[in-house]
Amino acid sequence: MNLFKIFTLFGFLMNSIQSISVNSITMDKYKKFIQENNKDFSYSHFLTFKNNIEYIDSFHDDLYELEMNKFTDVNMLKNNLIRRKSPIIYENTFDKFNINVPNSVNWVEKDVITKVKDQGQCGSCYAFSATGSMESIYAIKNNHLRNISEQEIVDCSGAEGNQGCFGGLMNQVFQYVIDNNGVCSEQEYPYDANQDQCKDKCQNIVQISSYKNITQNNETILMNAVAQQPVSVAIQANLPSFQFYSKGIYNDSQCTGELDHGVLVVGYGKDDNNISYWLIKNSWGPNWGENGYIRMLRNMKNNTNGMCGIAMEPSIPII
Repeated sequence: MNLFKIFTLFGFLMNSIQSISVNSITMDKYKKFIQENNKDFSYSHFLTFKNNIEYIDSFHDDLYELEMNKFTDVNMLKNNLIRRKSPIIYENTFDKFNINVPNSVNWVEKDVITKVKDQGQCGSCYAFSATGSMESIYAIKNNHLRNISEQEIVDCSGAEGNQGCFGGLMNQVFQYVIDNNGVCSEQEYPYDANQDQCKDKCQNIVQISSYKNITQNNETILMNAVAQQPVSVAIQANLPSFQFYSKGIYNDSQCTGELDHGVLVVGYGKDDNNISYWLIKNSWGPNWGENGYIRMLRNMKNNTNGMCGIAMEPSIPII
């Protein structure tokens, strides 16, 4: 065997040993991960986990950070959480707000926002966004925070166009609550992350009279709306940078307007470096992001959609 072949074989063996070592370390992480998250072993999920770990470890941005979380073994690019039968005709718009607009707002601190919830493996983000905005405007108007049922929305709002755990729209939730003359409590109609048969025996505790679309693609008008009350919005959330967000002000140039996720804008402000942000309540549990919330870059230059399309389809319920 000549010297070249010896060196080639040696290099191959060393690369193989290094690969086995890396996979062994990653496999140990994966086994710990599935144990902590009560998941079953899957080799395909392990490969996804390995790729995501490599992505997280190599990531760097001056404004925000990433971390491992319960989604590390799944590919969020396959999810599509908002369903529409046809493009939305944006009517019934609202852009006049008779309020003084402060430099910053945080509705969480005003005790009109319920605790962060977890939609689980059900594509029901639209329900959580809509119930969050109805809970908050009810609390603002009545000085009493009530926790209302996402499960009722998942089970019962099909006639308005929603599709249970396969997606829906926030305005269709508002329409259901109007048609149903209200919505029941979370306690009486608890969430189970599945679409079940609609239960008709519960007491409505929150009603709305109508809903309004906020003028599209204008972050100033959206800020005025958020100063009045929390706002339901659709955003793009199918990027790994969003999936593994940990803390900081989210800013990904790839996050444009492929709307697939419903969330609740609960405030806005500036950080210590004078960077403007939106404060957003997600529905992926309190262990994701900043205790279940994400701060997202506000007042983008040359992009009227806003970061991740936040200004494209905002709407509010009216009491």
